[in-house]
Amino acid sequence: MGELSDVDLVALDYDQKVKLLEQVVKELLSLRLEFASVSGRYAELRANLQVLREVKSALQSAIKAEGL
Repeated sequence: MGELSDVDLVALDYDQKVKLLEQVVKELLSLRLEFASVSGRYAELRANLQVLREVKSALQSAIKAEGL
């Protein structure tokens, strides 16, 4: 979809505006689906990082306790 300025939008006739609106809606749906996928992966990676931090902390504590 090409870039359009405000003047270009005003110059479009009804059918062109409807077609452009259809393109915009399709792009929005596509981006929402992609965002949902990325958001889910982000949450999964973030949770994994938190678990690894907790394990690291527990291991460090155990190593310190054994070293005493």
